[in-house]
Amino acid sequence: MADTKTSALSAASAAAGANEIPINEAGTSKKVTVTQIRDYLKTLGLPEIVRLSSDHAISSVTATEVTGLQFTGLVAGTYIFEYFVLAQSATSTVSPMLGINFTGTATARFRMRYPGTGTTAISGVADDVGATSGQIEESVAQTTFSTTTPNLGATGGVATTGTNILYIIEGVLIVTATGDLEVWHGSETATSTTVKTDSCGRLTRVA
Repeated sequence: MADTKTSALSAASAAAGANEIPINEAGTSKKVTVTQIRDYLKTLGLPEIVRLSSDHAISSVTATEVTGLQFTGLVAGTYIFEYFVLAQSATSTVSPMLGINFTGTATARFRMRYPGTGTTAISGVADDVGATSGQIEESVAQTTFSTTTPNLGATGGVATTGTNILYIIEGVLIVTATGDLEVWHGSETATSTTVKTDSCGRLTRVA
């Protein structure tokens, strides 16, 4: 086939992971895919993102995985991760409970923080808006992964039922054997709590 100028080629309808791009490797013409380029850039600090496309509702103290917030196939290295979770409860005295899990081998330090109703003391009640006079940001820290029994939560309940509250989970993950990073969600009691659509996460490899 005759050579064709790049500018003369037909435009792709959209970029895809399997699309191939010509390269020169040490004087030899080869090709790489968009996925290969993405994976290489991730080793240089390109963040990976996820977004929840449907609600994860539960009425049980036994948590299940929020599969839309999973980062898969993490290889050995050091990562920082952030989850911005929009969650609500149907009962004021009941909190959503969240957990971070890794399916491979890793150690981690992470915490969940959220706005509380307290202004001068810890209240344990997560708040969606807060007082104009100010409020305390509360947090819970963990070093232990959890699944069906999640270990991140505001056990005082919520200030307003049926309203999205922002819970931020952030941490450092040191992976020694490949696995998946997961978020698990349960309810403080057998009452409905929901992790809402548009909850999202960001993962960056730093070493």
